[in-house]
Amino acid sequence: MAVIESYMIATKRADVWVLLGPHRGDNHQVLALAEGLGVPFRPIQMRYHWFAHLPAVLRSVAISQLQPEARAEIKPPWPSLVIGIGQRSAPVARYIKQASGGRTTVVRLGDPMVSPRLFDLVITTPQYAVRDLENVVRLPVTITNPPIVPDLAEERWLESFPRPRRLIAVGGATSLWQLSPSTVATVSRTLLRKADWEGGSVIAVTSPRTSPRLAAAARAELGSLAVVDGDFPRYNALLSAADEIHVTGDSVSMLSEAVASRKPVGLIPLDPNPIGRLIRVAEAVRGRPFRIRDLTKFWDELRTRGLVGTVDAPQCGTLSAGALETSCAAVRAAMEGRLPETVVRIRVSGGRRATRAATG
Repeated sequence: MAVIESYMIATKRADVWVLLGPHRGDNHQVLALAEGLGVPFRPIQMRYHWFAHLPAVLRSVAISQLQPEARAEIKPPWPSLVIGIGQRSAPVARYIKQASGGRTTVVRLGDPMVSPRLFDLVITTPQYAVRDLENVVRLPVTITNPPIVPDLAEERWLESFPRPRRLIAVGGATSLWQLSPSTVATVSRTLLRKADWEGGSVIAVTSPRTSPRLAAAARAELGSLAVVDGDFPRYNALLSAADEIHVTGDSVSMLSEAVASRKPVGLIPLDPNPIGRLIRVAEAVRGRPFRIRDLTKFWDELRTRGLVGTVDAPQCGTLSAGALETSCAAVRAAMEGRLPETVVRIRVSGGRRATRAATG
């Protein structure tokens, strides 16, 4: 629950409910959206029984899949708005709407894995196979947290790393994709050579998905001091302090945060794992893709818009409207019974590569 502490307008009594799940990145998105609306909200941690996916797959309207302490939180007075993400909380959101007599507006982020018509608004991104309907808003990047300035202790830590600072955000294996220690080592060596030629330094930061082998590969190349695998310095503070950011392709959230920083970004590609390769062959035989999350669509969207480049040539582009701003406008429209713009035409300005030098 520590993720909630930084959201100052969270309260136990509010007309907006936020359904939290087990994934930190998902929770950051729904909390950022709730805070962006500028009204008090109530975060509720969803804790599930082992069969929680079954009601979601069956399109049920239910809360029986919740453990008792979570189920006890779902009671009147019912909210005007409930925000959630992930497949398992979709039946809970629909239960709340039904119990409120239809008064509650239900907003879903990501892919609810059922028809968007079951909700008032679905806000999604390119990697998800969500149908284009009148209540669907498709963003080029996910909702991100606002940047933070490094505090004094973080500034003192950063003094050991001269500018320009090149940050490597290391994720890990994800469904259908794998990240190898050799890839982490190669990227680290490439950026170290760049620092030798052009000046500056290299820092790596891990995530909850990072395996010990991946973290060890980064430490072997960069040294232990340059690899952050805890809560200090804070991740968003590192983003603010970096002059160039390189992100492994497994994390849509980390890539979105890097793009939102308006720094040059390099995408570190992944390789399909054996199951991923098998699915590609099956899709080729089938003649059409399966309805599953496809990270390549997200990567292609970023490249097409000039928002990311490569490790050798990172790219910087600026969105004309932020994902949070666009999402808040869509939520307000849904609560007023209006339809949002179904195709969000967020332009990119100034797509450019990283400069060879930085001052600071």
